[in-house]
Amino acid sequence: LIYFFFSKEHKGFFGYASRVGIWVLMITFGASFGYTVMGRVSLLVGRLTFLFKDWLGLVN
Repeated sequence: LIYFFFSKEHKGFFGYASRVGIWVLMITFGASFGYTVMGRVSLLVGRLTFLFKDWLGLVN
């Protein structure tokens, strides 16, 4: 949260903590995005399996 603290210049400890905060935000947003994409791909694979295997009978 120090990254969003604009009352003091980001030097010394505040600069280090700000850079750590940026990395933490990037990692968490990336993990959240990856989780969302993988969840939606999983739903798509399930629907395609139902469509081609169970409903149309194209795949054994």
